[in-house]
Order: sequence, then structure tokens, then C-alpha cells
Amino acid sequence: MSKLSRRTLLGGAAAITGAAAVGASIADPAEAAGRPRHPHGDIRDVQHVVVIMQENRSFDHYFGSMKGVRGFGDRSTIQLPGGKSVWEQPVTPTDGAATQYPWRLSGAKSWQGATPPSAELGAANYGGTSHGWDDQHGAWFGGLMNGWYYAKGGPTTLGYLDRADLPFHYALADAYTIGDAYHCSVLSATGPNRTYLWGGTINADRKHGEFIANEGGDELGENLPWQSYAETLQAAGVKWRVYQCADDYGDNGLEYFDTFAKLDPSQGGQAAPGNVFYDNGVKNVPEPVTGLSGNADNLIAAIRADVVGGTLPQVSWIVNNQFFSEHPVTAPSNGAYFLRGVFEALNADPDVLNSTVVIINYDENDGQFDHVPPPMPTPGETDEFVPGTMTEYGVNAPLPVGLGFRVPLIVASPWSRGGWVTSQVSDHTSVIQFIEKWTTAIGKPAISPNISRWRRSICGDLTSAFDFTSPVYGLPHLPDTGALIPETRYTPLPGDNTMPRQEAGTKRARPVSCQPNAVLTGFRGGKATFSFTNAAPFVTKASHFAVYDNLAGVPSLSEYPGAFPGQYTVRPHATVAGTGPVDGSRYDLTVTGPNRFLRRFTGDLAAVGKDLSVDVTYYEGRSEREPQLRLSLANHGKSAVTFTITHNHYNSARPHTIKVAPHGKEETVIDPVRTSHGWYDVTVTTHSDTAWSQRFVGHLETGKDSITG
Repeated sequence: MSKLSRRTLLGGAAAITGAAAVGASIADPAEAAGRPRHPHGDIRDVQHVVVIMQENRSFDHYFGSMKGVRGFGDRSTIQLPGGKSVWEQPVTPTDGAATQYPWRLSGAKSWQGATPPSAELGAANYGGTSHGWDDQHGAWFGGLMNGWYYAKGGPTTLGYLDRADLPFHYALADAYTIGDAYHCSVLSATGPNRTYLWGGTINADRKHGEFIANEGGDELGENLPWQSYAETLQAAGVKWRVYQCADDYGDNGLEYFDTFAKLDPSQGGQAAPGNVFYDNGVKNVPEPVTGLSGNADNLIAAIRADVVGGTLPQVSWIVNNQFFSEHPVTAPSNGAYFLRGVFEALNADPDVLNSTVVIINYDENDGQFDHVPPPMPTPGETDEFVPGTMTEYGVNAPLPVGLGFRVPLIVASPWSRGGWVTSQVSDHTSVIQFIEKWTTAIGKPAISPNISRWRRSICGDLTSAFDFTSPVYGLPHLPDTGALIPETRYTPLPGDNTMPRQEAGTKRARPVSCQPNAVLTGFRGGKATFSFTNAAPFVTKASHFAVYDNLAGVPSLSEYPGAFPGQYTVRPHATVAGTGPVDGSRYDLTVTGPNRFLRRFTGDLAAVGKDLSVDVTYYEGRSEREPQLRLSLANHGKSAVTFTITHNHYNSARPHTIKVAPHGKEETVIDPVRTSHGWYDVTVTTHSDTAWSQRFVGHLETGKDSITG
């Protein structure tokens, strides 16, 4: 018999049919003059970390049209089987004839300012799409990313919102730092992803009994036996608390861990006032305010009281109900009301605001499309695969847990002000890793024993979002949220079916802690061979690579391609060999990596190109602050060959040619750091063999700030 989900009890139709926009407005904040009490110029200046995990929105769905982020204007995209772009999602993954582009769910400003407020569903608060283990893996489709429309049941998966629909969220991102490489932890639903936030694992290796894959992690009676991160904090002497009301939509992940379930009356446990795990983990805040805004207003009041009273804990998780969680079927404007109230509450004492990091993330993507393939572990990686049965797709083999698809991340603090972007690969365990680093710095290390080796290697600790030497204090100006009312009409699918546009421009970018490189080294045993490297003086995180065969046919559902694309993880200062398929004598292979990294290699082993190669290095003979793109063009054939180097983007230089003698080698150097903030997009071709080409796209890291690509 299936277990009963607590959110089934708390959500329900009443919460949906009662939905309407928040009518009250909050006064615009003024810049605060407070300063932190103990400035160090490093992470020790943080006094409080506040984590707000909202619900069910993908990155492209919310921020694909925002300027400067990796959104609709991304040029480092994969090609789907059959030759179309990842943006042209097939109606079925086995037939690419009928396709659908991402489409806007509402017209410009069409859901703002409706009068009177209405509970009818609108474009911004549509009913959501499926997002369980099977259909999330179905959308991913073994890494091919061509199963979205089919797995999610229709075109709604490709709907998106933009700045006109999300003015508060865009203003928040423009004021602070947004992450465009932040992934949910699991290709699955709410429960497993929130379990990663509060527990660091879903127990894939079964150290603690049964693993959580689909609906687990938010069901009554589970009593998860491993140590939650709140217990880790408690053991380290770090003060913590969960702020929640009686209606928390079942989103307090601590409630499902054994220690807390035994104390939670909603889980059949026995309340124990005075017990720290009851008082701080499952006890509700006072709820004097009733009505539509009551949940948010009561949470905000409780936070404000602790701020004013000097009792805000070092680590806080804030859990609201469905209406303010932004879960589809409720409006983003409701979430904006709640988020703004939290900032106002923290600013009740400017010293508190000026020493607080607020992390806003989303548990998973619902069923909303995102175009970036998530990094995946190599088969057999510990605690990262579970037995998988997907009958419709013919799968009965271990499937990867994640990473899942991208979701929004905003890091708000004095040290992340200024409209920055961090493109460091991260997931929900990164929140734990940030708190680990901070608590270690303040002498109370709270280290989770549950995060897998692979996740610690590939996922950052969010410190890439900060510059602790240059704080900007006070609240920025944020738009009023009171007038944002959901639209009363659902916008139908547009008839033009065209690619959406992204806002023009770039944003300031923080450095990332990996430096991917990939070179086609030759051919052996009917396969192409690659060298994947991740080396630079400042590299501290692993780099993920995936190899795509652009000549592969469209697979049937029963041919779920779990073994391809090939997935590779390269740890810092390491080199890993990889392979890609050759179709007879022809090959067309794409290699992807972090931060818009891409390589594409095409050719025919029966033509001149079989004797040509390009080696790429970054730091040869250069300091870590002055890398260059050095291309070594080799001709192993018996006749001279002329190479053409073309800059596709970032650099306005005209194409130039280099003639290489038989069995010869020539070098050319490109300086992206000086000409284009480190970005490069270069294609090498030859007139001697029009089938042969090699494209190189990426960013040369210097350890310094840059701009986005």
C-alpha cells in the first residue's frame, strides 16, 4: 500500500481554489547604514545563513530570457538526434518531424494589475507538469535531452516567463548574484531533492536501508535513519532553526528524519517542548494572522521578532506553504511577497541584514524544460546509481541519481551585491558545503558525513558567488510586490512556434574553479579518442565532460540510450582518456563541459582530414593570470595543407590561414583574455577536406572576475 504524503493533506484543492494575489504592499526599503560588528574581509564576517527553498521552477522557465545568463541565447548547445537543436523539442523522441520551441506562457505584463483579484488559474500559475523519477529520466533520455514533450505530456513543459512576468525576481537577481549552473540534486521529485538539502544523500548505496528515488523523502512514516544536517549542526555547537507554520506543504525535510518524526505530531510523533530538535526543527511559529496572507505574515513576524530580539540563529531554514512557495498552480508574485517580507524582517536590525547570507533556491524543475544537460557520474560511482526499471523505455539497469536539471539560485548578501553571475556547477549539497566551510572558519566545523565523493568533487560550495573583501551594505531598491496579481486567463500555445529571444547584454561574472580542455587525439579500434584535462594553478573542482554522437539515429523508446552520451569526470590537475563512436569512416562528435565549454569535431577517415590534428593548450609558457589559446596545427600527410582559423564570436578578427608542410607543424596563438574577457569561439577548417572541422568554445580562467559569455 502506498504511503500518504503529508503535502496531500496540507495542499489539496482548497489551497488552489483559494489562490489570489496578495493585496498588501510593503514599503520600499531604504539603504541601511549598519556595519558588521567584526569585519575580517573573509567568510568569517558571515553571522547568519538563511535558506529559502521554493518550489518547482526550472532555470530556463524563469530566467532563460535574462541578459547575461546561460539562457535562450546560449551558443554552446547540443544537437538532438536527427540534427535539430536542443531548443526544437520533438513531440516524441522517436520522431523529430513535429517539434516545439520554448514559448511564453503569457503576454507582456498580462498578469499584472488585474482587478479584482481572481482565484482562476492564469498563465503564470498554470497547473504544473509531471516530475517523478520516470518522466524526469524520460526527459533526459539517457543524456540526449530529446524527451521533454513526450515525457511531460505536452507543450506546457516548454512554457517560460520573462522579466515582465517576474519583475521582483529579476530585480533580485540584478541586485545580487544569480547562479546559472545550479542543478537540483536528483532527476526526480520534491522529496528526494529536499532530502539532499537537509540530509546530503538519498541513500543510493543503501547504507541505511532503502534508498529514496521517487516520492520518498516527504511521506509519513519514513523515519529516515541517517543523520540530518541539523543534527550535524547541533553536534558542532552551531545554532539553527526551522521557521514554519502548521501548513508547511510538507516541505520541511527534517520532519521525515527519524529524530524529528518521533517528535512531530503531524507524523504521529509525540511533541516534546524543551527538546532542541522539537523546538527548533518541527515546532510551528505563532499564527495570530489568518486569511490568505497569514502563512507568510506569521513567518515574517517570527523572523522579525528574533532579529529584533537578537536571537536569530546562525542557520535558518524558512518553509512556507503552497500558496507562497511558487509551486505551479500558485503565482510567482505570491513568492515575491513572501521573499520581500523576509528581507524586510532581516532589515529590522541593519546589523543583522549586513551580516546575513540569504540563499534562495528551488527544489526541482517541476516538469519545466531546461536546455543544459546535467553533469552525470560515470557508471559505478558510489552512492550515485540506483536500480532502475522504466518499462516504457525498456530500462532494467542502474540509473543515475543526478545531477538533476538546472533550477534558479539567487545568493543575496552584502558580499554578493552587484548583479553578478556565478557559473560554478552546484547542487543542493552545495548549500551544505557552504555552511561547512563557514562553520569551519568560525571554529565550529559541521561536516556532513553523507555527501558522496563525486558530488564533493563536481559541485562547488557557493563561495564563488562572493567577494568578501568588497561588501555593499543595506537593501537595494526592490519593486513593490503588492500590485502583482495573477492573470485570469490562460494564454494558448502561440501559432508562430519560433525561437525565443534573450535580453541583449552581458553580466559581470565570478571566476569558476575548473578549467576544462578536450582534444581529439586520434582513432583506434573504430573509435575516436580524446584527452580530457582540467588543469590550471587555481583549479580546485572537478570538470565534467560528455561526448555526443551527432550522426546517431533517433532511438526508439525501448532503446533508451543509457550508455551514451559518454560521461567523464576529471578531477583537478588530472587528465582522463575518452572515446566517441565513428560511423563507418565518418564522425561528428560534440564534447560539452562546464561554463559553456564545447568542442565539435567532424571528418571522414577516408579523406585528407585523417592526417590532420589540432592540439590546444592554455598556459604553456604563460603565468596563471595570462593564459592564451595556443593552437598547434599538425599535418601528418604527404601533401601541404592550408588551415583556416575563423572567429565565430567574441573576436572581430578576420579569418586567417596557415600553411603546414607535409609532416609539419605550425602554431598560432589567440589571446582571449586581452581581447574578449577570456571568451573564445574558434573553428579550424581546410579547403583540402570540407568534411573536416574542429570548433573550440570556452572561457580561459584567470582566477579573476570577468563577464558572462
